[in-house]
Amino acid sequence: MYSSYEERLALLQKFSDGSLAFYTHLPKAVHQKGDGWELVSSGSRFKMLNGVLIQSSRKDLVAEVVSVLQEKGINADIRLVGPGISQISALAEHGYKQFGSTPFMLWRADGSVDDFGIRDGLTARRLGKDDLEVMCGIYMDVYGMSPEVIEDFKTFLFATPNDHTYGLFKNGEMVSLVTAMVYEDTVGIWSMGTPTKHQKNGYGRELLLYVMKVHKDMGAKDFFLHASSAGKFLYDKCGWITLDYLPYLSR
Repeated sequence: MYSSYEERLALLQKFSDGSLAFYTHLPKAVHQKGDGWELVSSGSRFKMLNGVLIQSSRKDLVAEVVSVLQEKGINADIRLVGPGISQISALAEHGYKQFGSTPFMLWRADGSVDDFGIRDGLTARRLGKDDLEVMCGIYMDVYGMSPEVIEDFKTFLFATPNDHTYGLFKNGEMVSLVTAMVYEDTVGIWSMGTPTKHQKNGYGRELLLYVMKVHKDMGAKDFFLHASSAGKFLYDKCGWITLDYLPYLSR
């Protein structure tokens, strides 16, 4: 299944197209595409909010990318796909280090969630701007974001009507959240978070399955995400498949 590089690249491109459609709504967004590489930046000074995808082994590609980043004053993390993996040494010469490989995962909508229902004592709803401070508190707790990063990250939240962020609640307290970005008939799961004190209770799985069912019922066909090593176990249990492992580099 999806064994060819071309098939996997086409699915990654669908996810990237959805990301780009979102980024263009950000006031400081930068998008530039070259031969074998693509930069999508939120305009933030923080590299975790900007990214470059390299998919070619072309000589001098890395020097070209680094020159563009320097010219535009952008810090960005880099992911490699397919032949782009051969650029690791060239990136190292420019100070980039590899920090593992992130699983790129897919769930193709099927009937596995049709009978899903949230368990007793829990409720879920779509979040709005009134929930922003609670959301940011969860992101700071789960991802270790500093207040400075959070300020830039806020520009992402509710930037377009296609941002569907959901919260799971127990006794009125938000115990998990998931952001799903909708693009045509695809959904990108951009972030998930369960407060430290509420982890190990299955809340993340409960909310993810809820989101999968809601958007499947709305007509979504393909669901994508970049998983962390810790999160992959959860996605495996929910029926997602790993399409590829993309080396992740930063400096």
